[in-house]
This record gives sequence, C-alpha cells and structure tokens, in this order.
Amino acid sequence: MSLNSDQKQAAYNMSDEKSNYFTTEALQKMIEVQGKTIEAIVVFLWQNSIDEKSSVEIIDGLQLRFTDGERITISCNEKSDGLEIIDYNFKEIKKQLEEEFKGKIKMHALDASSTKMWLDIKGKTLKAIRLTKEGDNYKNDSVMLDFTDEGRTVGMSPYDGIVIDYHEEV
Repeated sequence: MSLNSDQKQAAYNMSDEKSNYFTTEALQKMIEVQGKTIEAIVVFLWQNSIDEKSSVEIIDGLQLRFTDGERITISCNEKSDGLEIIDYNFKEIKKQLEEEFKGKIKMHALDASSTKMWLDIKGKTLKAIRLTKEGDNYKNDSVMLDFTDEGRTVGMSPYDGIVIDYHEEV
C-alpha cells in the first residue's frame, strides 16, 4: 500500500507534532527523580571554533546529579525545537565531535554547582519538575525545576542551545 501526498503530509505532521511532547520514558524519569537531593549540577558545553574569528559556545545539556547516584540530563532534541531527557554519554559525544570536526568542535563537562545560578540549589530537594500540559501530552518547550523556595526554568533556543533562568512565582 502506498500513501498519497496528503497522507504522507498528515503522517509527517503527526510525527512532527509528537516531537513537541515529552516521551512516556522521559516523563517516567522526571517522576523518579522528584524528591531527591541535589549533589551537583553539570553543564555540557559545546564549543564551536570553526570560524577562527569567533568561537560559539552553547549549553548542550544540563545534568542534575543526586546524592543517591541517580542523574537526569535535559538536552535539546535532534531538531533543536524542544527538550528531551537523555542518557548523556559525554565521553562518546566528545570523541565523535573531535574526530568528525578535527578539533574545531569540542565538548566540555563543567561542574556548575558553585556558580551564582546554582550555588543555593546544591543540597536542596527537587520537589517537582513542572511541565505544560496540552491535552493528554506534556510539551517539551520548557521545564520548571521546583526546589520549594526557588526554581529554575530550563528552555531552549535553536541558536543558543539550553537556556536557564531563575523562576519566580508571580
């Protein structure tokens, strides 16, 4: 059976629509880490120096590490139009990028626990990961990390990668 062009477009739109939401597996992982205590915050920085006149750096992933050894990594999806929860293999990604781009694109894992953005979060409990619900699905455009008395919003930009900001209740 072959699809006509309208059917192909409808199938493409459905798969594209599905990419705007977190997967069941991602939602389960977010539920699993709620209530855990933060031990460290690591950012995975992507550094592009292909243009020798200006280097570009973006945050490719944000990893919360918990006192029980559990981790959760928030990253941009492949289309750079949403977030996803992934098993981040830093060493493998770093190796692949350095081989493919001959050292012009590098990955760095940086402990951000003592930065101004995260200093007050270390040792706190992740109360909840808040999402935007749309019908029966949860949008992957941003997440709000709720640490009871303060929070951080994690979003993404196609040109800037992961974007992190303070979250204040209105």
